[in-house]
Amino acid sequence: MPGKEGLIRAYGAREVSSGILSLSADRQSGLWSRVAGDGLDIGTLLWAFRHDNPKRDNVGLALVLVAGVTLIDLLTAQKVSARHAQGRRQPQNFSNRSGFPRGLEAVRGLARKDMSSLARIER
Repeated sequence: MPGKEGLIRAYGAREVSSGILSLSADRQSGLWSRVAGDGLDIGTLLWAFRHDNPKRDNVGLALVLVAGVTLIDLLTAQKVSARHAQGRRQPQNFSNRSGFPRGLEAVRGLARKDMSSLARIER
C-alpha cells in the first residue's frame, strides 16, 4: 500500500497493544480487541481488493489468511469469555491446606532427622 506507510504502522501498533492487553490480567478485553482489529484489517483489505489493483491476487490471499486468523481469534475470545463467566462463582477456599501431603508434623520430623544427620557428619 504505497503512500499508506503511516496507516500500516498504526495497525502494527494496534496489534502490539492488543497483544500486550491479551497477556495482561484483562485478557478478555485484549482478545476482543484483536477480533475488532481483525475486522478493521478485513475492511482495509476489501478496500484494496478492487479490479484496478495490480496486486489483487495478493490481497485475495491476505483476505483468506486474515479471515482464518479472525476465526481463531473469535473462537478464543468466546472461550475465554465463557470461562470468565463461569469463574464468577464463589471462589474456592484453600486456607485449610498446608501444601504438604503428609501434614506439617511429618515434614518437621524429616527436618529434625536431616539436622541430626548433619550434626553427626560435622563431628
